[in-house]
Amino acid sequence: MTIFITIVYWILLIFAVFSIVFSLPGTFLIVIFNIIYQLVDDIAGINWRLIAILLGISIFLELAEYGITAWSSKKYGASKAGIAGAIIGSIGGAVVGTGLFPLIGSLIGAFIGAFLGAYFVELLRTGNNHLAFQAGYGAFTGSVGAKLIKLVGAVTMLVMIAW
Repeated sequence: MTIFITIVYWILLIFAVFSIVFSLPGTFLIVIFNIIYQLVDDIAGINWRLIAILLGISIFLELAEYGITAWSSKKYGASKAGIAGAIIGSIGGAVVGTGLFPLIGSLIGAFIGAFLGAYFVELLRTGNNHLAFQAGYGAFTGSVGAKLIKLVGAVTMLVMIAW
């Protein structure tokens, strides 16, 4: 039975990593699956210290995702309102994208939403299409980069668990 539980556990962990692509909180899923695994099989080698470290990494990666989007938007000229538009647009785009195209729609929606959020806020604020496009581009590239960093972080979490 322990082998079966371990196989299911690793399948769930891999699912959690791939769920990040679909704008789901995969790093927190990794933490939750580890808590469950610890409770089901405490001799598995997963301890509460590791779970606390994984939780810290998860919180950091979630905050970093928004921070990187904000930083990139600002680097390309977005105001504070434009940065907020990018973050709200990213979340809204993920929700709308999921409804339109299940699975991959959330990823595409998040990227497009970040762009549109920053673009429209800056266009309304400045009236300058070029500056608004630059801010939107910064939000888009930041969103893509943040998602990649989050994926690398999730894979790192799996390496820590396997170690």
